[in-house]
Amino acid sequence: MDTLKKTAERNIKLYTWINFLSWILFLAPVIWALKYLVWLSIPQIILISNILTLTVWLFELPTSLIADTIWRKKSLVYSVISNFVASAVIFIFPTYIWFIIASFFGWLYFSFWSWAWQAFLDENLKICWRQKDFWKLIWDFWFAEKFGSLITPILASLILLLTKNFDEIIGYRILAFLDVFVSLFLVIMVFKLIDTTIITENISWIRNILNDNIKTAKKWLKNVFYNSKLRLILIYRSLSNHVAFFYVILLPFLLKQWMPDWYSWIIITISAIWAMLASKFSYKISEKFSYNFSWVFSSVIQWILLIIAWFVLKNWILVILIYIIFDIFEHLWYPAWNHIVVENSQGIAVATTRSIIFWIFALYTTVWKQFLALFPIEYALVWSWIFILGINLIFWKKILELKTI
Repeated sequence: MDTLKKTAERNIKLYTWINFLSWILFLAPVIWALKYLVWLSIPQIILISNILTLTVWLFELPTSLIADTIWRKKSLVYSVISNFVASAVIFIFPTYIWFIIASFFGWLYFSFWSWAWQAFLDENLKICWRQKDFWKLIWDFWFAEKFGSLITPILASLILLLTKNFDEIIGYRILAFLDVFVSLFLVIMVFKLIDTTIITENISWIRNILNDNIKTAKKWLKNVFYNSKLRLILIYRSLSNHVAFFYVILLPFLLKQWMPDWYSWIIITISAIWAMLASKFSYKISEKFSYNFSWVFSSVIQWILLIIAWFVLKNWILVILIYIIFDIFEHLWYPAWNHIVVENSQGIAVATTRSIIFWIFALYTTVWKQFLALFPIEYALVWSWIFILGINLIFWKKILELKTI
């Protein structure tokens, strides 16, 4: 038992560095998107975004079922390998079609990683009798992720600025190489984790796991849809959300306003700093006012910001400012809803429960985002904030009154 406890403590310490590294990623795909997709129309960009969202929709639930049974470390391993393949494809084949293929592997990374890391952390904390530290560590890890995400825009801005007087492709190739290097290092770090679950892989074991997966899926699909509190969380999580439309269109829209491309990374850096601080203090704010309040309040503020964005679309500096504030509140509500889901699922099959909710959300996002793309940006923002207002008027009071099961 002492050996198992030491292993779990080692995993927890290593996890901080893994979470830090996991956000020093996707330099190249984002940059190639900015470089080569900027002159596509908004509907075309949204269509590409939705192809990627559907990838998550297809794989989110199966990968979480794996994480909630016995393959938690394996989920993390498959995740980082998918990410390495994505970055390598971009580096070797820097073309539009290969970008789509690389993005598919990138979203596999998110699907395998999604909530498996929380389940693995919870598993190790239980071995160490440190379950009470779960939320403290979650917030510390989120802070580490945001701190790691600062590396991406700072490096990108610096390298693109230094290479702008040379062949412009050099800067992008350097960033693509950095992406490969960091993703490979992340693979090595995840392999250093030690699985605390004893696995005996044979035919009968695989058959038993398959049966367990099917039973788990049936049980928690039914739980999410028939449990009134989880169903309320599912509806509000999906329908009150901005479906990332503002995020997807923002940088291509700003670049079409003739903003220099390396400016975008300065914007992301500033946004990441404030998001990092928001993630750090989200726990304290939520503890003071309640997690439910943080979720609803942040959603309403984002709705107001979408209205303001409609009025200032012709001024890209003001749009940037709105984006930064918008992102701050994104990182206030996201940890809060995470806490609410875990509390209301009583810590059982957390990965599967969250993924079922996200699974429905991804499907809704695909449909609603594509609908918004049919309209000019100005009208799309109007449609978005009208719908979000309606949902909040219906559900805000119910979410505030929601109590833990």
